[in-house]
Amino acid sequence: MLHETHRKIKRLKIQGAENISTAGILALEYVIKKSHSFTEIENATKKLISARPTEPQLENYLYYITKFRKEHTQIETLKEIKRLLKEKKEAHKKIMEHGKKLIEKNDIVFTHCHSSNVIGVLKKCKKIKVYNTETRPRYQGRKTAKELAKARIPVTHFIDSAARIAIKESDIVLLGADSITYNKVYNKIGSELMALTAKNYKVPVYICASLWKFNPHRETIEERPIKEVWKNPPKGVKVKNYAFEKINFSLIKGIVCEEGILKPKKFVKKARKLLNVL
Repeated sequence: MLHETHRKIKRLKIQGAENISTAGILALEYVIKKSHSFTEIENATKKLISARPTEPQLENYLYYITKFRKEHTQIETLKEIKRLLKEKKEAHKKIMEHGKKLIEKNDIVFTHCHSSNVIGVLKKCKKIKVYNTETRPRYQGRKTAKELAKARIPVTHFIDSAARIAIKESDIVLLGADSITYNKVYNKIGSELMALTAKNYKVPVYICASLWKFNPHRETIEERPIKEVWKNPPKGVKVKNYAFEKINFSLIKGIVCEEGILKPKKFVKKARKLLNVL
């Protein structure tokens, strides 16, 4: 299970920070059930984190569990994992409830890429329309469109370069987050472009993310294989495939989390307290 989960996360078979962290927790739980060796548990934690080093929610949960196991028995740790998973589900429900307060009847909501928190919020709303982008080169936006259509939410799918047109007609922008640092949100490439465009048209931008996505470390921008963009580019053509980019807090109206709709700086304060970050 450990190796299979690592492979699926690395190859984007499991997508979205919420889904990735849950899969990681379950894989580590499996290792803890099978092994009493703390070294083996530590190695499993490092292996899972290495699959997506830019996912702090995965890292935060796994390091917390590993530290807990070091100080407690196997049975106590397995009980704590069950508690965490339950708390995680409750946090997702709270984000949905808080997020729906931002959206009014007949609103057009713009979103980019795929976020289970954003989709959860949208499913709680009535009589809305959603505009979303394809999110090249992996087309995660198609996953979003499919899920919304299945939920019978009217969705219009745009190519990435038409985002300006979609945002101009929207009432609100809802984005997920892969990582939140002391002064920036990191999300799928294109997110900063969307936020800047929204500011230009005075469309408010909100982020939907758990406090567990806070990253006290310096964030790095992952570059994925160029073959995702162009399998065989001609000689002399250089391809860059950045996976994420930053959004400055100044472009964000608020962050929807389990504690409510918070200003970015207040989100950081709450997250630091939760994760005991100095």
